[in-house]
Amino acid sequence: MANIKKLGMAEQLLANPHISVRKSFFGLVTAYIYNPTGSKIKVVQKNYNPGDGDSIKHMLSLGVEGLKKGLKGKGLPQPIGIGNMQLNICYTEDHQFLAIQMEQFMDYLYKPTTDLVVAEGEDAQQILTAIKL
Repeated sequence: MANIKKLGMAEQLLANPHISVRKSFFGLVTAYIYNPTGSKIKVVQKNYNPGDGDSIKHMLSLGVEGLKKGLKGKGLPQPIGIGNMQLNICYTEDHQFLAIQMEQFMDYLYKPTTDLVVAEGEDAQQILTAIKL
């Protein structure tokens, strides 16, 4: 599992007042918690070719409603093993929170190419169901 602190969205995500950081086991284990439900945040990274990545970028540029509409009935394209485009998805186990952002491999690093899209409650549930997480 990826470390949230190493994602391009980390600063924006951790600035969200609904997210807290809990350290345990002498500070060696870090958990990120969605405060309204107390649920842990998980990270999933999916790689795509430039064509599929651009279609996802377009959906993300339309915000939460555009993302829900774009995913309706078809979900996300099939990810590939290693790709030029990487979709970072942070979500809670109870599907009440979602943060999603596309990054592209440039200059030997993945760099954000879209704004961070955050959904909570019913919107998060609908998107996570559509992308099968």
